[in-house]
Amino acid sequence: MDSATKLQRWEPWVLVVLLLVGAALRLVALGDVPPGPGYDELQNAHLSGRVLAGEWAIYFPENFGQESLYPALAALAVRVLGWSVSVLRLPGALGGVLSVLALYLAGRRLAGRCAALLAAAFQAVSFWPLIETRMALEMTLLPPLAGLAMLFLARGLGGQAGHRWHTLFDFALAGLFLGGHVYAYTAGRVMPLLPPVLLVYLFFLDRRTLRCHWSGLLLLCIVTLLAVVPLALFLHAYPEAEQRLDQLSGPLTALCQGDFRPMLEITAGTLGMFILRGEPQWLYNIADRPVFDPITSVFFYIGLVLCIAHLRDWRRGVTLLWLLVGLGPAMVSLPPGSFNHTLAAQPAVYLVLALGVDAAWKWLARRRAWAGPLMVALLLTFNGVLSCWAYFVTWANAPEVRELYQGGVTVVAHELDARDPPGPVAIGAPYVDCWNPWNAVGFDLALRRDDLSVRWFNPGGGWVWPAGTGPVTFYFPADPLGPQTFNPALQGLFVADATLLPTADDNFVAFRVVHPAALEERLDALADTPVAWPPDLAHLPSPTLPLVFGGRFALLGAELQGDTVPPGGELRLVTYWEVLTADPTPVVAFVHLTSDGQDIWGQHDWLDVRTVGLQPGDRFAQVHLVPVKPGTPPGLYHVQLGLYGPDTLLRLPIAMGADDTADRVWVREVLVVE
Repeated sequence: MDSATKLQRWEPWVLVVLLLVGAALRLVALGDVPPGPGYDELQNAHLSGRVLAGEWAIYFPENFGQESLYPALAALAVRVLGWSVSVLRLPGALGGVLSVLALYLAGRRLAGRCAALLAAAFQAVSFWPLIETRMALEMTLLPPLAGLAMLFLARGLGGQAGHRWHTLFDFALAGLFLGGHVYAYTAGRVMPLLPPVLLVYLFFLDRRTLRCHWSGLLLLCIVTLLAVVPLALFLHAYPEAEQRLDQLSGPLTALCQGDFRPMLEITAGTLGMFILRGEPQWLYNIADRPVFDPITSVFFYIGLVLCIAHLRDWRRGVTLLWLLVGLGPAMVSLPPGSFNHTLAAQPAVYLVLALGVDAAWKWLARRRAWAGPLMVALLLTFNGVLSCWAYFVTWANAPEVRELYQGGVTVVAHELDARDPPGPVAIGAPYVDCWNPWNAVGFDLALRRDDLSVRWFNPGGGWVWPAGTGPVTFYFPADPLGPQTFNPALQGLFVADATLLPTADDNFVAFRVVHPAALEERLDALADTPVAWPPDLAHLPSPTLPLVFGGRFALLGAELQGDTVPPGGELRLVTYWEVLTADPTPVVAFVHLTSDGQDIWGQHDWLDVRTVGLQPGDRFAQVHLVPVKPGTPPGLYHVQLGLYGPDTLLRLPIAMGADDTADRVWVREVLVVE
């Protein structure tokens, strides 16, 4: 039995093993590595929730503009399996397994059985495909889409004249998948350019194939164009929805202005990503780790040389065009060598690598029959072990990764799943405020129980003291890259009554407060804080604390940290509040420095407390850092305070009787001095 017959006999079983290995590497501990949901993953979770609520969109303007395919697939997964981090990541993981299969099927027609199996094997075990397919991110869909597009394109170009309708159907499917790239990720928008580039290639180097399949190639172009048109029309009608291209197109803009240097630097960085320096961001890589180790890269470049040497063979030409077009976005956008921007080329990269390994195998087999299989086994084992160690050990435990993927917040969620606190729970984390709920949203995804009403605040500027039965447990997730910021004034109030709890995990610290005596003392001292109305509200009854805002919050007191401030300086005001109703609608506190209630010489709009989860009786404090305008005339000024909804920009009314309301109040006076 010759080697070709043996390969044909064992081919299905080898493929099954590769798919199982690829699935295992992508599905094992899917909810735990990365160590928590990243912020872009949470954006996809938010969009998936909107899809589940019935909001189907071709494109979302959120997150600087985002394609809709991944949120739709994630919504389907959530509908079937429920909300969790692993479920949100499932479409990407399964897409990774599909990309292994699609690359094998496309590779069989572009490079032969042996090279196809090798390409699928490297795609299954290598670090780059592994890290990119274990995230709930839209770009994970590019490799399977590219693999399927090239499969049907290869079927069409390799089809026989006697099977004309089957061949045309293959070209149509190829066009559908090529056009479908634009609904997956911004970098996928280059793939619809492949058909015209292919026509140019065939015109100059393979006119026989062009003449044989001109109708199919025409259909390919038409279907690709039709697939792209809906998104193109949407973006033409709503250009403001597209912001991401403006953020990434700096080198292209410079080129249009005649400056070639940025483009050349980015292109050189992209071409060097395979051996010199890869993706620079810890979000998607061990920073600067290249795609290949020095040994494996040799085979990649051998395969690249073989493609160029046999460029007149349409199979090698299509492989090379796939590679170059897929790399295109990274050559015109930042950062250089981006793994995300080159994902459409990823299967082609491993197909080129497989061509080099296959050539080396055949060369060795002519000298020693056992040498080729041994080399392949060692190379795949080396890549697999190296990739698993790099991903599951080095990358997953890096401080940068634990910070970017909310490792500390996730560990707190697991702690609360395992232990039942004796009373209310509050969590202080750095990415919680009136605009950014991401720490809390990530926590909710990681938490398996649904009987906790957690209070959230950012201790850098706010603090919450929950009401309720039993002592309050406070958790502070660790910041692996540096100590979390705590406002000294609020921290002092908290520490006076807090007891540090022993923990076996260094990913967070926990405290318990039985009674906030220091807070009570501070509030008693501020109970008689004088407040006044601006002149346009002077007809209202004289205000006294507490003042009720919108029936939701009662102002208990306010104090200045300093009675004077220079022009260009910073005014520090601390306000204290009590929650009256459990209303999750977000609010923002505004503080103005004003002389008459109308002019504004300093302003700060912020709240470091999340309204979701607050319960009646909870009390919180907020530090307002008001920058005073340079050039503010010296004199006596008033500190003006109010609340408004960030979604509606409507101020919460201050009730002063049956019909009388105000929307702001003067809480302090400050002297501006040179």
